Amino acid sequence: MIKWNTVRPLSARALLRRFGQREDGALYPFGLSLLMLMLMLGGLAVDLMRFEERRTVMQQTLDRSVLAAANMNQTLNPEAVVRDYFAKVDLTESLKSVTVSEVAGNRSVSADVVSDTAPFFMHLLGIDSLDVNAAATAAQTISNVEVSLVLDVSGSMAGERINNLRPAAREFIDAVLASSNAGSATISIVPYNSQVNLGEPLFAQFNVSPLHSYSYCIELPDIEFNSISLSRTTSFVHNGHFDAVKAGPAPSWFNCPPQPGNIVTPLSDDAAYLKGRIDALVAGGYTSVDIGMKWGALLLDPDAQPVVAGLIDRGVVKADYSDRPQAAGAVLKVLVLMSDGENTVEWKVNPPYRDGLSPIYRRNEDISQFSVYRDVTGSNDYYWTSDRGWHSAPHGGTTGSTQLTWQQVWASLSVPYVAANLYSPAMGGAASAWKSAFVATISAVKNSRLQKVCTAAKDAGITVFTIGFEGSASGRSQLRSCASNSANYFEAEGASISEAFRSVSGQLSHLRLTQ
Repeated sequence: MIKWNTVRPLSARALLRRFGQREDGALYPFGLSLLMLMLMLGGLAVDLMRFEERRTVMQQTLDRSVLAAANMNQTLNPEAVVRDYFAKVDLTESLKSVTVSEVAGNRSVSADVVSDTAPFFMHLLGIDSLDVNAAATAAQTISNVEVSLVLDVSGSMAGERINNLRPAAREFIDAVLASSNAGSATISIVPYNSQVNLGEPLFAQFNVSPLHSYSYCIELPDIEFNSISLSRTTSFVHNGHFDAVKAGPAPSWFNCPPQPGNIVTPLSDDAAYLKGRIDALVAGGYTSVDIGMKWGALLLDPDAQPVVAGLIDRGVVKADYSDRPQAAGAVLKVLVLMSDGENTVEWKVNPPYRDGLSPIYRRNEDISQFSVYRDVTGSNDYYWTSDRGWHSAPHGGTTGSTQLTWQQVWASLSVPYVAANLYSPAMGGAASAWKSAFVATISAVKNSRLQKVCTAAKDAGITVFTIGFEGSASGRSQLRSCASNSANYFEAEGASISEAFRSVSGQLSHLRLTQ
């Protein structure tokens, strides 16, 4: 027979006594304490992670939204842009305020958010809320900048084209100056047609012997287009006051048109004055994009500081700008070149027809009567235009007539008229041959000169923007090649030229977070 041993179950008191007597039981309270501490710290970490995740999303959304809203290139309502960003991430309720400040070319957008992350574990510790507070401000402004505004005022710009150019250029001036700190931005205006009329103060900064006082254009040799600089000691020629086009006697289509409204305006920060100069522009003449580009680039050349110093002495430029043009890198240098066509032609008077006495006499009593001296017969050496005959004295006699200088001839008679009606009958030979003898025609090299000076400008750290305004395909191609890159070239028609200038000013401005 099998006997089973029976074991009595221990009472609760006995179990506790035994547990207390065993050494391994002493670790359980410590382990439980560590477990509770770990759970508490883990809970706090979860709450903090949720807080940081919420804060990051809020700040990133804030930054992106105010940057997009402050961008002057977007045309939507800035506040609506910010709110749309927050709606897309389902945070509209967190957006507390949006503030927009805007003037021409300068926009500032601020926004702030508040959001409760509703902590769970911290709530057990008596912390009922954990708010995310964030704010951001973005502004688009233009800082230290020098601008040359090189504008086509050739004859093809007459009418609607120049009327569309004026408001576009005025708006550009406002955008640059209104969004810049006082004294940090200057603008030069360089109008060009077949030449660039510098005005006497700028003309006087170079080594040029004046031939007349009608206009102030300088003839530039081809080599001068290899750089943006121009020597103040090298001798240059004053472009004559002459009309190489009109067939009639009275000249009107001058190679350097004496239009006071088209004189170069150097380094100014006076918005009202600059816009007045834009309003004064007059269309006329042929097109020399290369010459306009050369003078626009020169007014951004640091080597031209002595030129600016001379203009300061003349009271043309403010003394505040004695350190300009500054070195590339110290300031943003921008050249905006606009043309409605392409390079055509320019002329230069050849020696010996540039200065000195001519063989042409004008009758004092009738200034439309001319005589030409040629020693052919020994007695009747004066050809009269009135009867096309030869006489022993000029028309009006030696006391009743005046021998003209070549400058006086070209100021009163067109080149084709002198060639056809005075020199060809008096001197012999074809009128076309005499016209070629009087003036040199420059056309074939103009595109290559333009690209050379464009390259020199870009190499010198100048950012070049170009605008083709209803121009020819070849003209647009030249402008596209001149621009710093494809994004800096714009095409415009009619009133859309304002959009082109607006795009340029938008690229000049600096978009940044300020908070």
